[in-house]
Amino acid sequence: MRLLARAGTFGLFVLFALGLTWLVSAVVLTGVGPQGPAWWRYGLALLFVVAVVLVWRRGSRRKALGVLAVLCVCVFAWTQTVRPSLTREWAPDLARSARADIQGSRVTFHDLRDFRYRGTTDWDEAWYSATYDTQELVRAWFIVEPFSGFEGAAHTMVSFEFSGDRFLVFSVEIRRERGETFSAVGGLFRQFELTYVVGDERDLIQLRSNHRRDDVYLHPIRASKERTTAFFLDMVRRMNALQQRPEFYDSLTNNCTTNLVRHLEKVSATNVPYDHRTLLPAYSDELAFELGLIDTDVDLARTRARHHINTLALAAQGRDDFSLRIRGRGK
Repeated sequence: MRLLARAGTFGLFVLFALGLTWLVSAVVLTGVGPQGPAWWRYGLALLFVVAVVLVWRRGSRRKALGVLAVLCVCVFAWTQTVRPSLTREWAPDLARSARADIQGSRVTFHDLRDFRYRGTTDWDEAWYSATYDTQELVRAWFIVEPFSGFEGAAHTMVSFEFSGDRFLVFSVEIRRERGETFSAVGGLFRQFELTYVVGDERDLIQLRSNHRRDDVYLHPIRASKERTTAFFLDMVRRMNALQQRPEFYDSLTNNCTTNLVRHLEKVSATNVPYDHRTLLPAYSDELAFELGLIDTDVDLARTRARHHINTLALAAQGRDDFSLRIRGRGK
């Protein structure tokens, strides 16, 4: 009985600690921009903590949990009043957001990105428009960029190959404000808008492989042309929808990988399980391997080695045929 009582007390304490942590984090971090939290947020969070702890210390644990629950509900309701925007002072590399016009099989994009980098913060800015015909779609490629020093963390992208050696990358990202940096914790509290960055592989892949020096894996996706086309068009429509109705990025539920999963599930019979490999996308290629979405003729380790492109990317730096060379097709 004593053991059960201790277990119950411990569980109550854990619940209390988790609730208080969320409450403080939500008050301090929700909707905060590059300027950081205002002073009143810290004061309000401290007031809430003191109020709940005082009730707890007076011996009424249930009342303390009740007070905490009410505060959490009220703060949650307040967080829902923080709305995403299309008109902030965006970082220069995210100043424009891609959009497209669909006419039959032809899709005309505007504000595609094609920066030329000398370093991660030093570039020549370039935006362009281009038309792609879905009848010329050849295949799609799944890109995984594990983050150096962060086990399990990664960025995922999809590139579409068209006939004539044309490639177009879709990258689901936070839309940073000027002076803002990414935070996984901040991504839980409505700090960043979601955007689809679309552009040239010499920009979106080369930035990661050659300048950030992260490992990059480029896997051909195994899918019919019909499903590849449906996948492409679904991404285009969502990209356009975000231009009309912005959304917040969420580190758990609305990030790069979860969006790709939703696109995939909408256009195929594949049911992608929500497990640690979607929460930790550095392992997302393992999940894709198990589902047969990428090459499975050899084991996963050899598949990754086969599609690790950093050596090829470094050798192809600045080349107009960068996309062909990272696939071993360079002249």
